[in-house]
Amino acid sequence: MTNLHSNPQRLIEQFLLGQLTVEEEKELLNWIDNNPESIITLKKEQNRLRSMTSLYTSKTTDKQWNRLLAQIDTKMPIRRKKTKKLRLFIGATTIAASLVAGLFLYSTFSEDQQNVKNTILTYNSVSTSLGEKTSLILPDGTKVNLNAGSNLRYPSSFTATERKVELSGEAFFDVVRDENCPFIVKTQALSVRVLGTKFNLEAFPEASAINTTLVSGKVILEKELNHKMVSLAEMKPNERVIYQKNDHKISLSTEKYIDQYIAWKDGKLVFLNDPIEEVAKKLGLWYNVSVVIQSEELKKLHFTGTFTNETIEKVLTLLSVSSPIDYKINDNTVSEVNSSKRQIILTSR
Repeated sequence: MTNLHSNPQRLIEQFLLGQLTVEEEKELLNWIDNNPESIITLKKEQNRLRSMTSLYTSKTTDKQWNRLLAQIDTKMPIRRKKTKKLRLFIGATTIAASLVAGLFLYSTFSEDQQNVKNTILTYNSVSTSLGEKTSLILPDGTKVNLNAGSNLRYPSSFTATERKVELSGEAFFDVVRDENCPFIVKTQALSVRVLGTKFNLEAFPEASAINTTLVSGKVILEKELNHKMVSLAEMKPNERVIYQKNDHKISLSTEKYIDQYIAWKDGKLVFLNDPIEEVAKKLGLWYNVSVVIQSEELKKLHFTGTFTNETIEKVLTLLSVSSPIDYKINDNTVSEVNSSKRQIILTSR
C-alpha cells in the first residue's frame, strides 16, 4: 500500500483515476479528516491531471472528484461497500477543532463543486461555410465529420451521466461506446440518443425533414412532449429514418446502398436516382453556388452519378451529357444575406 505521507501525490493520482483499493481509500479519507489543508493538495493534483490531456481525460478525474464531494456531504464511504466505523473518545477541545475543520472542508468542497459545474457549462462551437467541411474529436474521443453549412455546439467536458451536443446542419458521428453515459445529439426538432455507434444526421434548419442514417450500432430518435422525452423510432444498421417537421410523420426504410448518404465525409458526391431538386441542393452545398431550376419539366428528372474532387464545371458537363439539361454559369456573384456566390441556371433541352 502506498504511504500517503511519503508520497501523497501518487495516492491522490491513483484515487482520481479510480485505481485505489478499499484500504487505500480508507487511508485517504483518514488523511482528509485529519488534515484540513489536504483539499488544496487534492485540487492541485486534479488540475495537474487535467492538463495532461495526452494521458488522462477530465471526465475521469471529475467523476472521482464528484464521488469525493458526495462522501463529504453525506458522510458516507466513497465506495459503496460498507466499512466499520472507528469510534474514538475525544475531548471537547478536539471536537471543536474537528467541527471547525469540517466546516472548512465543506465550504471549500462546495465551492469547488460549483466550479466544476461552471466548467461543464462552458461550450465550444465549430461551424463550416458553404463549400467547406471539417472534422473534430470531442472530449470523450467521439469523431465527428461536419458537412458544409453546419454548426456543432458541445461542452468542453462531458458530465458523468450524459454526453449532449447540438447540431444544426449535417454531421457523421463515430461515437465512443459508454454504457453508463449516453451520447445525445439535439437538433431543432428532435434528439438522437446512442451509446456507441456510427450514424449520419442531416438536420438543416431550413429543410422540411430531418434524415438519420445508421451505419452500425443502435440509435433511438426522441422528441420532448409535455416536458417528457418520448421515443419516436428505434433504428437498426442500414436503416434510414425521415422525420417530417410539419406533420411529425416518420418513414423508416432499409437501405441497400447507404454510401450515397455518408460518402460526403470521404470527399465523394454520390447521387442514386435522386430528384434533380435534391441534386441542385447538394451542388449548392458542396460548391457554394446558387442553383436555379428554370423548367418544371426538369423537376421530373432523376440523376445517378458519383463525383470525387470534380469541379462544378465537370459535374455540370456530365449532368448535361446524361440528361436533357442545359446549364449556364453566371460568374457575376449573387448577393445573399451573409455571402456572395456564383449562379447556376438549369434549363431543359
